[in-house]
Amino acid sequence: MLSLYHAALLLLVVWLKPAACSVDQCGSLGAQLSIPNTTVNLSTYEANGTIIRLPGTVESCGGPDLVAHSTANLCRIVLVKATSTSSAVQIEAWLPDRDGWNGRLLATGNGGEGGCIDYATIQNGAGLGFASFGSNAGHNGSQGFDFFLNQPEVIQDFGHRAIHVEAEVAKEIIQQYYGSSVKKSYYAGCSTGGRQGFQNAHLYPEDFDGLLLGSPGVDWLRIVSSKGILARRIGWPDLESQSYVRPEQWKSIVDEQIRQLDPLDGVRDGIIDEPTKYRFDPETLACGTGVLNDSVCLSPQQVNSVRMAYEPIADSSGQIVYPAFELGSNTDVFSSNQKNGSAQLTYTILQDFWRGAVFNDSKWTPNNFSTADMDFALEVNPGGVNAWDSTDLSAFYERGGRIISYHGRNDETVTSALSERFYTTVQSKSNLSLNDIQSFYRLFFIPGMHHCAGGPGAWSIGNAQKYPFDSSRLDPQHNALMALVDWVESGSEPRTLVGTKYEDDDIGGNVVAQRTYCPYPSVSKWDGAGNITIASSWTCVAPSVCNS
Repeated sequence: MLSLYHAALLLLVVWLKPAACSVDQCGSLGAQLSIPNTTVNLSTYEANGTIIRLPGTVESCGGPDLVAHSTANLCRIVLVKATSTSSAVQIEAWLPDRDGWNGRLLATGNGGEGGCIDYATIQNGAGLGFASFGSNAGHNGSQGFDFFLNQPEVIQDFGHRAIHVEAEVAKEIIQQYYGSSVKKSYYAGCSTGGRQGFQNAHLYPEDFDGLLLGSPGVDWLRIVSSKGILARRIGWPDLESQSYVRPEQWKSIVDEQIRQLDPLDGVRDGIIDEPTKYRFDPETLACGTGVLNDSVCLSPQQVNSVRMAYEPIADSSGQIVYPAFELGSNTDVFSSNQKNGSAQLTYTILQDFWRGAVFNDSKWTPNNFSTADMDFALEVNPGGVNAWDSTDLSAFYERGGRIISYHGRNDETVTSALSERFYTTVQSKSNLSLNDIQSFYRLFFIPGMHHCAGGPGAWSIGNAQKYPFDSSRLDPQHNALMALVDWVESGSEPRTLVGTKYEDDDIGGNVVAQRTYCPYPSVSKWDGAGNITIASSWTCVAPSVCNS
């Protein structure tokens, strides 16, 4: 009979053996990984709960003091895959132990002009059992032009190639580490990541089974161009012009839009549910009306500037090509345009990308930006970055792929009307009925949500912009990634999503409101009787009924 000591020792050996095996397997993978044109830079086993320091991260990606958290017992692999003789994509893999892997792959995209690995989504994914991956889209950093200057192949990676490379490498790593093929492949990305996902579905429809795409920057070059065009419309860069609307005036302008338009959806909650439905007359803000005080009220020239700021954008031929900036959204992307008293856009992507990728000219500035500069960029389309040409999703549809897209109606960076246009264009290009398109692609608008996350509304639907997930809301009703998995694997259509607003936006903290959201073209409308902070008080109605 075993003594108590020997029994405990035996249990300890049994408990340690799987971990020791996993450590060995991780080390072996790093040494033996066989993928052409690939170099492994790091292979390390991380126990659940380990703080992972990332000192090599560049400043614009949160470095050098950025840390991540191991959310499972996992093997972490960092590698570089050459995509040409002059370009390469860095890929990070977080591989849960075999007994913790759910058989699924989760790949992630980037934001802005790329260059930063999406650690928040990787952490959440690994914690849920996904073999999770991220990439730097072919360059390190989210600010600057040097990595694009004279680097056409690097531009190709950012433009369209990096996510496909990530998907192929991820599947090969999974095969070699787990000894079996992935069961289902998923992708999650927001903003540029949403753009990358739609491009991938168009160009490489076999890569993923399900795509979760937030605030997608599908018309990327026009999105970025709009910041320069709108800045010029409000008088910039002539800061002394009578037409120039100063940065400090804009909060009062936007607050007044919300005050006037918020009640029109039937609920006074500080949120304009459907800003695309309304027009706003800035004449009401003119000096002398008494609406705004003398320090921020609008001169006649400024009234005209504000009016122009909310008009859609036309190309050089006069054709409308980009929707109007949405009422009630923060305007800093075009109105925060001076530094130390000199003209300078704080939205740096325009200058970076046009310098490095469009004109290949390190001296270029956006101070005289015009629709001709936008049109030229569209003509060049560096790296195939503009995903508006990706509206043919027929191959992805025919193979049974699924897409859940979401977009905040208070998005300050990518106007939500763009998602509406993209959705209807996909439908018309493939000649799909509403039932057909909803059988594989569902779009949810989130009133009161900023760009990708945050805002006054009940915006949290498991958006992987935040770490960690709320572990109490990992069901398909409250978590869009879980809804996507349920749709792909069980055929359960996401009829609604429930968004949650946490106190101080502290995910997992005190819940202050919830709301039911609906697949477009249906809209979420208060039932007129229930508590507006409770999800059951909101129902899905046809758009013709809304605001009646």
